[in-house]
Amino acid sequence: MQTRSKNVIVIVNGWYSGRYLAPAFVGHGYECIHVSSTERTSRFGYNPLDYIANFSLERNSLSELLAKLRAYSVKAIMPGCESGVVLADLLADNFDVPRNDAATTSARRNKFHMIEALRKTAVPSMRQFASRSLSELLTWYSESELGTVIFKPTMGARSDGVVLCSSKNDIETAFAANHGKTNVTGVVNTEFVIQERLQGEELMVNSVSCEGDHFVTDMWIGVGGLEDRISTDEYAELVMRGTGIFEKVERYVLDTLDALGIRNGAAHCEVMLTVNGPRLIECGARLSGAQLFAAVQEAQGYSQLSVTVETVLNPGQFRWRANALRASRQEGLRFVYMCSNRAGHVVNNPDLSPFTELATLERMIVFPEIGDYLPKTHGSAGRPGYAFLLSSDNQALERDYVRFRELESKMFQRLLDA
Repeated sequence: MQTRSKNVIVIVNGWYSGRYLAPAFVGHGYECIHVSSTERTSRFGYNPLDYIANFSLERNSLSELLAKLRAYSVKAIMPGCESGVVLADLLADNFDVPRNDAATTSARRNKFHMIEALRKTAVPSMRQFASRSLSELLTWYSESELGTVIFKPTMGARSDGVVLCSSKNDIETAFAANHGKTNVTGVVNTEFVIQERLQGEELMVNSVSCEGDHFVTDMWIGVGGLEDRISTDEYAELVMRGTGIFEKVERYVLDTLDALGIRNGAAHCEVMLTVNGPRLIECGARLSGAQLFAAVQEAQGYSQLSVTVETVLNPGQFRWRANALRASRQEGLRFVYMCSNRAGHVVNNPDLSPFTELATLERMIVFPEIGDYLPKTHGSAGRPGYAFLLSSDNQALERDYVRFRELESKMFQRLLDA
């Protein structure tokens, strides 16, 4: 069977959480085209059968790729994940579609430039310095008198290459370990940024924008973690609308989205609520990377994914729809980051059946399979799975969370034991 449709949706690098976009649009009767910017990175979750055509920038020049896309009536172009942001902006700039200004793409992708964009628009931000030169990085660090800092590739993602440094020797070691390495987005690390280490409560804020109007779809606060870790390693809880923390961080995020030039599409901001107010850690102009959107949908009746799709299909209703969703009832939702305390090769597939005793368990995904190497969990890039616990009863959430960790430890032990 062959089909020909107007108003196709173009998705760039539709893997990780971006894998949910095409099926969502197809469910509304639309067809999707996939474009890959690189073949040097993981394509987790990507299904070529979700698309009527699959194109690659590495197998076509940009002009050839644009010519192929112009054969269709393109309704929207969007990134599926972090590595697709730059190309999605570039492609969208050549079509009459809702888009973000390609001239400011760097502020939405480069970890240094995004904080500079805040500084230039008087949005409170952290101290930082970026360079390709190790000696320049060391000089700035010495003069900054910051003590402990965050070292990261400017074009990285998640916690890949992100190192907590407390000395010049730490920075030298981090530079040597990451310089010239291809990161999780398929980009070779050549430039690095040193940033002030922010202290406070870490929040994850997901949003959708339409022609400069913004709607925060869900907000999460990190709980637990260790002092010597980059990010929270235990769980995050859904922050209820109307609370003081939600409103304070929401106002800051709306200013941040404006400063970064995010006028259309999904965004995922990581914010630290410090004693001096909210400060941006970083922001991705794409869907949240680790969400199981169905769990969020169950908790509040909508998710970042559903609002993203609705906005593309009915942009004229965005403001009305956002106002209506703000009044929706929310249930307690705990987003659990799974953790393996052991490392080794997986010899047994995960058995999830013991988890059925947990009444609050809404969704769960475990990544390792037989033959995979399971590293000891350290940071967000190596998390072996996620789970969502859903209930309006906080005591039930806490009880099941404690039991979940017990079952999780036994499960990962069985994965590695022959």
